[in-house]
Amino acid sequence: MASRAGSTGIDASLYRREGQWCTALVDVSLGTTSAQEAVDSLPGQVGKLLGSQQASDADIEALTAALVSAEGHASPVARFVAVNNGEVVVDEIIDGLKVEFADVDCGPFPNLVALARARGGQFPYLVAEAGKDGGEVSLYHSSVKGADESRGVTGDPDEAHHARKVPGQYDEPKNQSNTEEIWRRNADELAKQIDELARENYVRLIVLAGDVKAREMVAGMLAVAHKPITSILDQHTRTGGADQAAFAAAVQERVDEVLGRDVQELSERVANRSGSGRPELALGFDEVVAALQQAQAATVLVNQYQDDETLTALNAEPWLCGEDSGDHAESVMGSWPAPEVLLRATALTDASIRYVPDGVLPEGTGIAALLRWPNASESAS
Repeated sequence: MASRAGSTGIDASLYRREGQWCTALVDVSLGTTSAQEAVDSLPGQVGKLLGSQQASDADIEALTAALVSAEGHASPVARFVAVNNGEVVVDEIIDGLKVEFADVDCGPFPNLVALARARGGQFPYLVAEAGKDGGEVSLYHSSVKGADESRGVTGDPDEAHHARKVPGQYDEPKNQSNTEEIWRRNADELAKQIDELARENYVRLIVLAGDVKAREMVAGMLAVAHKPITSILDQHTRTGGADQAAFAAAVQERVDEVLGRDVQELSERVANRSGSGRPELALGFDEVVAALQQAQAATVLVNQYQDDETLTALNAEPWLCGEDSGDHAESVMGSWPAPEVLLRATALTDASIRYVPDGVLPEGTGIAALLRWPNASESAS
């Protein structure tokens, strides 16, 4: 995929690309004959919808070619595809999302709302499994199944266990020292791979499992900045009898803990900024729009999706305005449902967006924004 919409923000470069955009959100679940038939009919069905919206032949061909089933994924599962100028720019599987009818959209900027809702709040994390003869480390994203990238460290098993193979010699200090030096080298190499992946991807969690001694060595060799985000599982996963289901459940528990802390932190930040005239918090649709127009919003928090509102998208700052506004007439691109325009403005002002559960925002508030700087009039009062 080209980008992910998550708690760290939306990839603004997608909105800066010129030309027509076409997006499709479709059900690609398998499991029954009728489901397979439905997936097989998607290219024709979506192609007709794209044609009715004046999509180019290149866009239709590229998008429909990407509409393949999601084998190996439990139902329900959806596929989101975004095409720009005949190029597939985003192609993502969204597990757990039930799509009743194909949602197809064409316009001058991509409609990424469905992807943002599914991916909002996600974060990258690493799972490392250490052994005395090496190990593996894989990069994951919290709302995406499957590893995004994996790296391995493979030592020489015969070399590592040579002292054990010579009867009566393993206890000799020289042989034992040589063997432990091999283990240390393998651990050091695995720690370097973990640190590199963690730095490159700004991971927020490292889960470390494997052989007891090996994982202890790896943990001790990690960069200082990564030790606080490392969680060690007391599981030796690099054995034939390892319970992989229990391991996956334990990893998911650590991921859920991070997600839970995120929501709790957002709730506390909203509560802390709600008093004394709340100069650092925008509450409600109009205030959030005003904050985005000034690039003042740091994090937009959405509890209700504002589907009944419409906004005007602009091709230059401030990127959006009310549908009835007479301002910025020279920059008007057109009017769209508010969630699409809000998401675009959030990205283009380098803000982040979170779709939050009930209880984070004050009762009766569907949308809010944590501000980069306080409102002058309220902070002065």
